[in-house]
Amino acid sequence: MEEIYRVAIHHDNDCGYIEYDPETKKVTVMLADAVTRKAVETFLHSRHLLRQAQRLRDFKDLTAVPTESLAFLKLALTMLWQQTGVFVDWSRPVTIR
Repeated sequence: MEEIYRVAIHHDNDCGYIEYDPETKKVTVMLADAVTRKAVETFLHSRHLLRQAQRLRDFKDLTAVPTESLAFLKLALTMLWQQTGVFVDWSRPVTIR
């Protein structure tokens, strides 16, 4: 049983998180703003060209839907701000109340 992955995100003053279950491949976006949430959901469920680093200047191009695996999701999250304006707060812990 794989652990659920969570990463903090924010857009302007709207702080939230993305939750991914590797077993079911289900992604949940928690943001108050519905328009921004929908943009992130659409991005994460669409096929993208993902560049996976092999060495310092050597990349392997992959075409995948981010929800296919945790590795693909993490690669896609590096492009989230550029595509949607939503920042990934890699170092901010996610606490569920």
